[in-house]
Amino acid sequence: MKQKFNFLPRKLTKEEIAVAPSEWIKPLRSYRIRRLRAIWLEDERPSYYTLLTAAMAAIAKKDRHLIDIASQLTKGNMPEYIYQSLIGIALCDMGFKAEGLAMEREAVRLKPSHSNLLSLAAGTDDLDEKKELAKKVLSENPKDSDALRHLAYAKYFKGERQEAEHLIDDILLNEPNNNYALEFKGNIYYDKKEYDKTLECYLKVRLKPKPISLQFKICHFYYLAGKLRKAKKIAKKIQGKIALVSDLGMNLDKVKELLIEILKS
Repeated sequence: MKQKFNFLPRKLTKEEIAVAPSEWIKPLRSYRIRRLRAIWLEDERPSYYTLLTAAMAAIAKKDRHLIDIASQLTKGNMPEYIYQSLIGIALCDMGFKAEGLAMEREAVRLKPSHSNLLSLAAGTDDLDEKKELAKKVLSENPKDSDALRHLAYAKYFKGERQEAEHLIDDILLNEPNNNYALEFKGNIYYDKKEYDKTLECYLKVRLKPKPISLQFKICHFYYLAGKLRKAKKIAKKIQGKIALVSDLGMNLDKVKELLIEILKS
């Protein structure tokens, strides 16, 4: 292996993958293949696979330095919109929101493709922006499940909850095993205080390894349902990793307190 690729970790552990945001779980499982492609195909000119592999490793290992190295190696070796998009997505998912969103918006300016529009929709916290980006994609592809999900998210948190739920139901009608729609549907049931249905949706999510964020939700509902043995088993497993998770949907201090409460119950 050429020395220029030494900065890329040889593999990612299941534990590292599990702390990543849900949408990264499947891609991260292919990390070793992507890394080998970078080494085999980009020896002379590190480009897309090198940057993608570095972004994946950075997200799993919470290591910004990997992105910085790869960005220097690959600058100018791929279309600028791809360069901006890949780095922007990784930075957003690592918590560097302002910097990441600026790069994602630049990628959209350079090439307003569906993938760039949806990446920005996923990253932005601006509900109006998320809504408009999703609508742009849906105007050309009305059945795009990612666009429908982002539109549903925007509507839900703007108070249009019934419309949002209908959108999620539309996704599940066409894709009954859509993991992101199932988790969203579970969140909707939670807000309705329909806890049995909440847990049912969460348990249908088929991601391996199961994201720590989702494991926490399942743990919480086992606890609420009085299934203490199951709740404690999960709480013990995730307690030491919970601080590394960025998509908990709850204040980290409250999450830690709840896990302690579960383990002491």
